[in-house]
Amino acid sequence: MSKSNKRSAVAIKRYLTNNRVMLARRSTIYLSSLLTGVTFVVRGSEWLLVISLLPLVHYVMHMHKNTLRQALLDFYLSGFIICGFGNLFLFDLDPQNWSVKLSASFALFATFLAWMLICSFCSLSFLVLGYCLAKIPKTFQALAALPFGFAIAEIARSYLFAIMAYGPHGKLSPNFNWGSLAVPASGTPLVYASRLVGFFGLTALVVVINICIYLVVTRRRPLASTILLVIIAALTYGGWREGLRTDSKNLSVSFVPLKADESLATWDASSWPKQGTDLLVLPEYSELLNNPDYKIILKRLSKNGLAVTTIRAGKSPLGTNRLIYINRDGVIVNSQDKTFLIPTGETLPYSLQASFLLLRQRSTLDEFRYIQQITNSKIDEYPFSYGGHTYGALACSGISALSEYNRLSDHGADILINSASLAFLKPHSRYHVYAHNMARFQAVSNNKPLVQASRSGESYIITNQGRFISR
Repeated sequence: MSKSNKRSAVAIKRYLTNNRVMLARRSTIYLSSLLTGVTFVVRGSEWLLVISLLPLVHYVMHMHKNTLRQALLDFYLSGFIICGFGNLFLFDLDPQNWSVKLSASFALFATFLAWMLICSFCSLSFLVLGYCLAKIPKTFQALAALPFGFAIAEIARSYLFAIMAYGPHGKLSPNFNWGSLAVPASGTPLVYASRLVGFFGLTALVVVINICIYLVVTRRRPLASTILLVIIAALTYGGWREGLRTDSKNLSVSFVPLKADESLATWDASSWPKQGTDLLVLPEYSELLNNPDYKIILKRLSKNGLAVTTIRAGKSPLGTNRLIYINRDGVIVNSQDKTFLIPTGETLPYSLQASFLLLRQRSTLDEFRYIQQITNSKIDEYPFSYGGHTYGALACSGISALSEYNRLSDHGADILINSASLAFLKPHSRYHVYAHNMARFQAVSNNKPLVQASRSGESYIITNQGRFISR
């Protein structure tokens, strides 16, 4: 072999070696997204968060070896993977449980279209995160910015989702957090720190924990990293201790779960609430008042007892989802219309409306408007005091809203309630993993017990310390 051929062979070998190293280094960010995504859809995998971001940390440590274009592509696609896992529950929608009937093929296409639109648009926040980190010249400065940048990217993604999901009577608020690290983190003891750092603060803490573990393992600044881990442990312990100082009130609570096709218009006497029940929480649209024996059932409540459920008031598109409190005499003593509507469930996003029109599905839009669409209240839900207790109740999607239960708690609610219906989902939907952890976050972060009764989904009582005492 000539000298020139040898030099060419060596150059090709060096190129292939360098290319493999580069691909291996760049693949770490995708591995991190996949590991993180698992925590959104598999119950019990939440502890994976303490190591799932280690590959991302490694990527940031060597980020300066990539071009800006490579970094932007990697962050955007990794954000797409995280969003994709966070919104996988969209494929668990069951068209048979909707009032609006979609053909099987169009229902699948519409779901895929919604999923693609959401993931493509919401991943732009991670594109910006990648750009900002790539512009930081020093590695450890980029690493220090990562926790705050990741949390800010999640906030931005929440608003981007709100824009995608905006429709008639919708809200542009940071209350859509599918794919946030804070959700699975709420399934771990780290949730107690949320009393001090809030929801997106949990995201930042998860990132800090991974950075510290990486630095300890690679023996870079192990002392400072260990001190930070001890501080986070102290924050978590302090948050847990805060819950122990809360005054508890004795209350006899019952909830009634229902299947997708069930209602309380007929209710077997053997499962009626026990005598002296203080609080009876029923699913959304339970139809209790359509039961001919409902006054006999309500007599089982205590003197100051209440039943909580929702009814549909009026007809689409002007009807509302009305939360009602009923006393033992069968009198509705308080009613509040729902404010935070479910995109595609109670309001159809403009983005989907435009897509349906392009697909010549106007009939589906009209059917949704006059069967499923409701109007939101102009007055926020408020705490209701009765018989020595103050209740803060929301319907269904309120469990996702960061601001709503916090507002009710700040205004005096000492018991949080969610009357829900998840009948539009398949029984074993991945959404239930998200709802389970969000319910725990709501109870712990607000330091209040939470009672949820659901149609099809999970029903439970959660203590202010996040313990599920009944499910």
